[in-house]
Amino acid sequence: MAEQESQEPISLALPLPWQGTMWQGFIERLDQGRLPHAMMLTGSPGIGLERIATAFAQRLLCTAELSKYACGTCKGCQLMMAGNHPDLTVLAPLEEGKAILIDPVRDLMSKLSKTAQQGGWKVALITPAEAMNINSSNALLKSLEEPHGKTLLILLSYRPSMVSATIRSRCQVQSLPLPDSAKATRWLAEVSGDLQLAEKTLEIASGRPLLALDYMQGGSLELRQNFEELINQVRQGGLSPMGAAQQCQKLNSDQMLDWFMNYLHRLATGELQNSPNPALFDFSDKLRKARGWVLSGSNINPQLLWEELFIDWLQVFRRRG
Repeated sequence: MAEQESQEPISLALPLPWQGTMWQGFIERLDQGRLPHAMMLTGSPGIGLERIATAFAQRLLCTAELSKYACGTCKGCQLMMAGNHPDLTVLAPLEEGKAILIDPVRDLMSKLSKTAQQGGWKVALITPAEAMNINSSNALLKSLEEPHGKTLLILLSYRPSMVSATIRSRCQVQSLPLPDSAKATRWLAEVSGDLQLAEKTLEIASGRPLLALDYMQGGSLELRQNFEELINQVRQGGLSPMGAAQQCQKLNSDQMLDWFMNYLHRLATGELQNSPNPALFDFSDKLRKARGWVLSGSNINPQLLWEELFIDWLQVFRRRG
């Protein structure tokens, strides 16, 4: 999605099997006229936040009466599927990791202040909300403080603590938890046609089924497995911290740190569950701090960052011995 008002042609979205409770709550509030003017959906990447937010938006802009989901045949649905519904706006960074700037937010506020062109709801999706900088966040506040009728702002956030507290306080915040393992496995196996691979990949993806599917379809499963093998080599003394850092310096540090934290969690709750190593918790804090530096946009030398982390990683097990 781009930081602009036009949309590409899209398919109608349905909530995923583990999103039934959130979906039912949304429909009940819609039927009872109790929808807020702004919602913030939070959760981990790879569990379907964008999917259910899109389904929310499509249901609001569908003109069919008494329909639980967007009907797919009315004028509103046809406009959405063509990618040119005038009352739907999606704001996202032009490039991953970049900010949502103030001008597109101002354009959105101007659009939301006017009457809906199709005479119904006006809906805006902002994803991820933490990509808004200070100026764009302040520009959004006016709309949150002075909401217009039949207007819904849906903000998606994977790191809600990075969103302005003032914005969070003006939204109805709902968190989507990790799905039930059985439901996620069944869905992934149905989509992929491979139960054994689905179980294995879902574990690697820390229970996040859409992320697991991305691994299976996009080839990043091999990249992640290679990274975890590199972690193991350092741990066992087969690869130096400097050598490992050299292999990591040109990769996506945010993604690698996320993988490292998930690996650490699996290690603590699996292999080392009955033999806890307190040094793991200290190292986990270092990973979180490192990810914070990366996300802050600071000018960090990746080689030095990874060297320090891998030296500390090696010491976790040497101290234990």
